[in-house]
Amino acid sequence: MKKIAIILLSAFCLACGGAKKEQVEEPKAEAPSKTDHHSASITKVFEAHGGYDTWTGLKQLSYENGGSKTLVELQNRYTRIESESQTVGFDGENVWVNPPSEKADGQRMRYNLMFYFYAFPFVVGDPGVFYEDMEPIELQGKAYNAVKISYGNGVGDSPKDNYIILSDLETNQMQWLMYTATFGGDESSDRFSLIKYEGWNELGGVLLPSSLQWYQYSDGVVGEPRGGARVFENIQVSTEYPAMSNFEMPEGAQVAKLPEEK
Repeated sequence: MKKIAIILLSAFCLACGGAKKEQVEEPKAEAPSKTDHHSASITKVFEAHGGYDTWTGLKQLSYENGGSKTLVELQNRYTRIESESQTVGFDGENVWVNPPSEKADGQRMRYNLMFYFYAFPFVVGDPGVFYEDMEPIELQGKAYNAVKISYGNGVGDSPKDNYIILSDLETNQMQWLMYTATFGGDESSDRFSLIKYEGWNELGGVLLPSSLQWYQYSDGVVGEPRGGARVFENIQVSTEYPAMSNFEMPEGAQVAKLPEEK
């Protein structure tokens, strides 16, 4: 009887085991790529400057400009700008100024302005950016490819700003930048300013300019230069992260605020 009971119990267990359904894991949806939103035209511009993947592989950029030294951690845009009279930093949450100043709040909108212009075209590869192909635009007797850049609502401090990258018809290398500036306002502008990019050098696999020159511009006509050229020197890039202590707000520093934050 014992043998019969054991045989019946074994058969019952096997039957139960066979009745189990196999668990099939459903394939996980792939996360959207950071470049899925790039248009074909802006991709050509990125490739002419070394490629967007090459740029996103860099961890830091530093340069000297206008008597100040700038260090940017490129993955999160932590920033440190040192000049003779003050240091301005962004620690990922706050823009700080040291020593404190009555004009410190003005740094909240402009602390990274020069970096933003300098790092074109790559800075407009970020998520939340939209691209629109335009008819070629002629400046000083030469035609250029034109890609208009705009932003989604709530992207950046000035989402109403617009940019137009003008690149060489054959090489796709960026030559000029047209832009509107709203300085955080709610209304878009149709008045464009103009910058010429020159002195492109390869650093870390990407092309970066050594000179930015603003020009007077009205009704499609390029006027005289606006002041002297902004020259960038001792430009360095690296695939290594900078020390995060560079961006920490020191004791006694002042937090810069937007008007609505006061």
